[in-house]
Amino acid sequence: MGWVSTDNEHEGWAACVAPDGRLSASSSGEGMLFRGISGRYKRDKMMPDYEVVPDAEIVGWRGQCVCGWQGEMWERVISRADADFNHRRDYVSPEDSAHASLKVEDAIHDEWKAHIGPSEALLGVEAAAREYNQAGHRLDKTVAAAKAAGASWADIGRAVGISRQSAHERWADKQ
Repeated sequence: MGWVSTDNEHEGWAACVAPDGRLSASSSGEGMLFRGISGRYKRDKMMPDYEVVPDAEIVGWRGQCVCGWQGEMWERVISRADADFNHRRDYVSPEDSAHASLKVEDAIHDEWKAHIGPSEALLGVEAAAREYNQAGHRLDKTVAAAKAAGASWADIGRAVGISRQSAHERWADKQ
């Protein structure tokens, strides 16, 4: 499962980690798919530039984003007794699919959201700036219409919440 930012510039997921440190791109019925050929694992039939690493050999998980960001490592441990969420250690049975547990995936998702936080916040700034500019243009047009209808600079200033002189200085040359 992956996540996409509001601006579609970031796509993140909980990637499995191979023993050599590579991060998974996907999975198949035979194991996890990793780009690159180490010669240690068999090649995927559908994607010849990928190797299939058996689920039992996955050593952990980390967040990954298409922009290149990577989260911190979550270690896969070999017994339930060794699992310690506070120390980024989780147990997934070697007989099961090597995907991160829901708890680890949620933690990785939170890390990824912190990674994209600044760009998500900027989207709000950009939207507010667009609205501000649109409102400014609308105000300029309505002031011109009010002046054309006979309103005084004092009336316009009072409507906007500024002085007569400030209204005149701001809009007189836009007539």
